[in-house]
Amino acid sequence: MNKKIVSFEGFEYSGKSTQIKLLKNYLNKNKIKSTFTREPGGHKQLEKIRKIILNSNYDNLTLILFFFASRFALLSKLKLNNLIVFDRYFDSTYAYQKYTLKDKKLILSLINQIDKKFIPKITFYFKINKKTLVQRKKIVGERNNFDKKYYSQFSRIQKNYEDIGKINFDNRKFITIDANRDKELIHNEILLNLKKWKLIK
Repeated sequence: MNKKIVSFEGFEYSGKSTQIKLLKNYLNKNKIKSTFTREPGGHKQLEKIRKIILNSNYDNLTLILFFFASRFALLSKLKLNNLIVFDRYFDSTYAYQKYTLKDKKLILSLINQIDKKFIPKITFYFKINKKTLVQRKKIVGERNNFDKKYYSQFSRIQKNYEDIGKINFDNRKFITIDANRDKELIHNEILLNLKKWKLIK
C-alpha cells in the first residue's frame, strides 16, 4: 500500500507550524488534495480536549493516556483518500512524556496499537539548537502552560526525539531537518523528500 501520511515533529519554536503553512499553500496552489490535522485535537470535539490539555497541570500518566485517547478518536474519523499531514503525532508523546523506562514501555505499547495504515511514510523532525530556540522564544513568547512547563526540558525532549527516530515503525522514514536555516530552504527540502518518496508529483 502506498501510504500518503506525513507527520511534522519538533520542539516549540522549531518553525514546524511555518513549514506546515508553506506546504499547505503549495498543495493548494498545485491542486493536490490533502487533509491537514493536528494533535491534540484535529476534530471539532477533540479541539475542546486540546484546550483543556494544553492549559492543564495533569500528571504525566494522565497526559499520556489523554493523548492516546484523543489520537485513537481522531484516527477513527480520518479517511485515507488524500495526502494526510499531521502537526504532531505519536513522536511528540514519546518526546515530551517519556521520563522513565516505565513511561517508555507504556508509550511504545500504545503506539503498537495504532493500525499500520496510519503509521506515517515520512516524519519530518525539525531540530533546532539552543541559540535559535532562545531567539525565537523572545519573538513569539509563551502560548500555553506546555510552553512554560517544557521549555527548560529542551535537552531531554530533543534526545527523546532522536531516540524514537531510531525505532522502526513499519519502515517509516524519519528525516531530521536542520531547522536553524532559512524557511524557504527548509520548504524546498521538504518538497524534494515528498517527491522522492512519491507522496506528491
